[in-house]
Amino acid sequence: MNLRQLRSLTVAANRKRNLDLAPLADAVNLQDLFVQGHWKGIEVISHLPDLATLSLSSFAGKNRLDFVSSIASLKKFTLILGSRANLGDFSHQTLEKLGILRVSGLGTLGDLGRFPALSALQVHDQLKLVEVDLRHVGLEWLSLFNCKNLRTLPGLELQDRLQEFEACRVGLDLDSLRDRTWPATTRAVRLISTREKWNVEAEKKLAERKLSSEVSRWI
Repeated sequence: MNLRQLRSLTVAANRKRNLDLAPLADAVNLQDLFVQGHWKGIEVISHLPDLATLSLSSFAGKNRLDFVSSIASLKKFTLILGSRANLGDFSHQTLEKLGILRVSGLGTLGDLGRFPALSALQVHDQLKLVEVDLRHVGLEWLSLFNCKNLRTLPGLELQDRLQEFEACRVGLDLDSLRDRTWPATTRAVRLISTREKWNVEAEKKLAERKLSSEVSRWI
């Protein structure tokens, strides 16, 4: 395989998850990479000059993520499945989109200020998460789904560029979110509780304020 010709690549898991990724050092034109269940030699991708989108699925919690910090061109990073207690071992100066999906044992996202360019955040199926601190970021898009113990969003009141907001099956006060004054930039708010009647009424009330329930998907 001529790795230099690749723009996009998916590396699926095998039974032993023992594939050596070191040859990816030659994929100098790679822009989009999805890796499932492999980690041997993955540090080489930190030197790929055009890598803009990276997704890691079932990435072992014993392995650090600090190599992600060195991917200079990275704009979007998604972490799927696997397990780890926190994300404090990596940061990024130009990352714009961050997705955290079904990562077992995750108790905190930490200070999101270590991603100063972050504009879109997706957090799904994080059952230990009790807080997402937004005080040091300026988001345009925020999606929170199935985070049943999530109780607080410090800094939500500071998000004056927010365009779309989604909170489904979370521990947040949905009544308060429904009735709050959203920024002038906000075009869509989607709130879903476990009560269908409440959901219908909330969507109606938000629609009366010209807020759509249709939130776009970027993941």
